[in-house]
Amino acid sequence: MAAERRSSNAAAPSKEGKHIDQNGQEFELPTYTMKMIYDAIPAHCFKPSILRSMAYVVRDYFYVAALCYAASYIQYIPNAYARGAAWAAYSILQGFVFTGIWILAHECGHGAFSKNKQLNNIMGLIMHSFLLVPFHSWRISHSAHHKATGNIDKDTAFVPHLRESWVQSYQGQEADVSSVELSHLAEDAPIVTLWVCIKHQLFGWPGYLFANLTGQKYDKGFPQFSHFYFGQDSVLFKKEQLPLIMLSDAGVAAMIGLLIIGGQMIGSWNMVLYYMIPYLWVNHWI
Repeated sequence: MAAERRSSNAAAPSKEGKHIDQNGQEFELPTYTMKMIYDAIPAHCFKPSILRSMAYVVRDYFYVAALCYAASYIQYIPNAYARGAAWAAYSILQGFVFTGIWILAHECGHGAFSKNKQLNNIMGLIMHSFLLVPFHSWRISHSAHHKATGNIDKDTAFVPHLRESWVQSYQGQEADVSSVELSHLAEDAPIVTLWVCIKHQLFGWPGYLFANLTGQKYDKGFPQFSHFYFGQDSVLFKKEQLPLIMLSDAGVAAMIGLLIIGGQMIGSWNMVLYYMIPYLWVNHWI
């Protein structure tokens, strides 16, 4: 098939020994090494500052508070359309800030927030719990992801589809691989693109955390492959890591409790406006 021929030619040597990309253009393989890349980066980039990192945390939570305070006045806008536009603007801006907090916790997980591992873990747990992310669960699986990015057998986050699984993800388990061209066409259809965007926005990130969507397929099912599961038969974590998984779950549970209390104080719908819709923007940006 045409798609099969294109994929087999991509980034592969031709008969003449030249490397040809998927557009038929010749290219040379890079000869630089990881050491050469590291050596080209200024030394100060590898020296994180606790003061600067904490300043980013304070700044972002100040932004969160300031935006919430500003949003508290939206209810006084008399025009319903203007109120809707104001809430939309708030959710987008707050989504940016939430995403910034997510990234700061991400850097904690990579050890780039500071040289102090304990501080990294504490701040990462606080910030990711704020966004309903089990920090240590994510940190451990994310580390494995970076060690085997794109590897069909070892990646833990974004596992490339085989042709069979790619077609079946669109047309069901009984789909024939020969229908791959139809799947290609369907993927570009606006209605399919819209549906994929909706699924991603609402269920993408939570689906990965709860059900390991886009991750490896294991013989064991839910909950053993969940990032929230701390049983000894977990397929994602080792026995010695399970206390950290429990701690991460406790952080998320505490945040859920705070959201429930907040909803009782200001109303559930207001909590959706102030927190949940911006949270969906985080799901979009990450």
